[in-house]
Amino acid sequence: MKWREHRGVIALLIAFVTLGVWYSVTTPLFETPDEREHFAFVQYLATGRGLPVQSEQPTHLAKQEGSQPPLYYALSAALTFWIDTSDFPALAWENPHYGYNVPGIVNDNKNLFIHTSAESFPYRNAVLAMRLARWLSVTLGALAVLFTYLLAREIFPARNFLALSAAAIVAFTPQFLFISGAVSNDSTITALSALSLWLIARVMTADRRPTTIEIALLGISCGLAAIAKVSGVGLFALVIFSLGLKMWNKHKEPNWIRVSTFYFCLFTFAFSLVAGWWYIRNLMLYGELTGTEMMSRIFFERQAVLSFDQFLAQLNEVWETFWVGFGWGNIRAQPAVYQMISVFVLVSFVGLLKFLIFYFRFSIGQLSRKDQSQIANRKSQILIPLAWLVLIFAALVRWMIVTQAPHGRLMFPALPAIAVLLVFGLTQWQIANSKWRMARVLSLVHLTFVIFLFALASLAPLMILRPAYAYPQTLSESDGAQIPNRVDIAYDDKIKLLGYVVSSRTAYPGGATELTLYWQAPALMDEDYSIGIRVLDTNQRVIGKRDTYPGHGMLPTRLWRAGQIIRDVYWLPINADAPEFSIAQIQIVVYDRISKRDLVARDPRGEIITPFIGQIEIASR
Repeated sequence: MKWREHRGVIALLIAFVTLGVWYSVTTPLFETPDEREHFAFVQYLATGRGLPVQSEQPTHLAKQEGSQPPLYYALSAALTFWIDTSDFPALAWENPHYGYNVPGIVNDNKNLFIHTSAESFPYRNAVLAMRLARWLSVTLGALAVLFTYLLAREIFPARNFLALSAAAIVAFTPQFLFISGAVSNDSTITALSALSLWLIARVMTADRRPTTIEIALLGISCGLAAIAKVSGVGLFALVIFSLGLKMWNKHKEPNWIRVSTFYFCLFTFAFSLVAGWWYIRNLMLYGELTGTEMMSRIFFERQAVLSFDQFLAQLNEVWETFWVGFGWGNIRAQPAVYQMISVFVLVSFVGLLKFLIFYFRFSIGQLSRKDQSQIANRKSQILIPLAWLVLIFAALVRWMIVTQAPHGRLMFPALPAIAVLLVFGLTQWQIANSKWRMARVLSLVHLTFVIFLFALASLAPLMILRPAYAYPQTLSESDGAQIPNRVDIAYDDKIKLLGYVVSSRTAYPGGATELTLYWQAPALMDEDYSIGIRVLDTNQRVIGKRDTYPGHGMLPTRLWRAGQIIRDVYWLPINADAPEFSIAQIQIVVYDRISKRDLVARDPRGEIITPFIGQIEIASR
């Protein structure tokens, strides 16, 4: 095939790499799932210490990720071994107030870590190594796009537009771009899954017998997937099933048993040669092949049985974070985004269901010869990604039962299969009497969804990611003179509260209000002080509270400049049992989180006060 036929996928790859690098530089370091632990594994290898040996109390920073198969980490270590990363532990400065479930897309303690100018360009030491490891992930993500395109071309050989649509779904899935811009093995397993599915499809759809080289390459590809992530082991079972189906269809040919045995042995040998050593090592060290039992004990082994309601709730988490669940899954898109994606997926699913019914009728001989010929030419092709999706989903369900794991990225090994199935499902809506018109409609639907994903993926770094980690607004001295509701409360001469604004003087039990505080640092501080906001009823009972570092958790006081004035906005929840028709007071304390000591508050005259700044009315529900 001439390269001109592939201009579309070349453009897709350029777009993916551009967006992937943009995501990687927009997302602060360590703000992707387990990135600190993933990079610790890389550093462990890069510094010549070999593979981590796991225990329930690991002595290395990789923690549970030290149980992962080593392919991505070995590649990253080979790329970064020459860099001095001794400053890595100091970079991982945790935010102790992380975890507030603030509604909407609000940058309020979304950051698990504190970020400083050390992460800025030009990159040095551990920051440089992490950036290179992230860009390796982007490159591997681009391979996932390419192999998805080749897989789809194998299934839709005469319809290049459908192959491009499938590749574009992978390329412009925002969460895949986000994870591909992280130090993570997820883009590696996605790429190798796509490669293996493509090679399986080539073996299954060829009219001739597979060659020895094809079977050996298939074994190598699946073996690489198995040492990229444990979910890659499922490809071994998929290949055995596919080869069995392939050879059974040729059971009338001479020597088919001998040929089948040779294929199975060759594939198993190639697979074992690449991946077998890792699983034998696990068996010798931990008494089980995959090492996942040790991983779950280190991370979080579920103590109580997962109820059905919890399972459904976690499936919804998987669904949303598969498309957009940035950060540690706590940064989401607007609900309308998931609804629009759901419509497209539902239409495609119904089309796929229509095909499966058609295939079932074929299996029991209820179709005409013409229809049987049509289904026979397609069944083995589309059943490959479908079977892989079922395998990965079953593995995810099992992992969710074992531990707390409602993460959409765990479905990424099946992302190439999902993209092909989404495209294939739409093709099943053609109407016999209007094929040409329906084909145009289907092309428009494909194009609309791809454009929607591209727009979402392009805007997400600006509209979702960057605001989630934005620093608070710094005011000039002239702006500081205009601050409303001046209180000028000094806390041990360390920090001063200049004024405040309450968004609404009325709040409701179970609701929330928004509070804006204006702070100033008279001088540099050598401690990280926390802000404590308390809402007290008439009996001095706390009916609402927030604790945070300033700047939505992004700006600890040690990072403030002398004289700096910041405008800080807080989401302030009110307890559901707050007394109705009452007046509550807002108290602002500044305290040392380690010693639990409150700084002494003084008014402008220097007298010690209890730092109340205003009142709100608790109204009836």
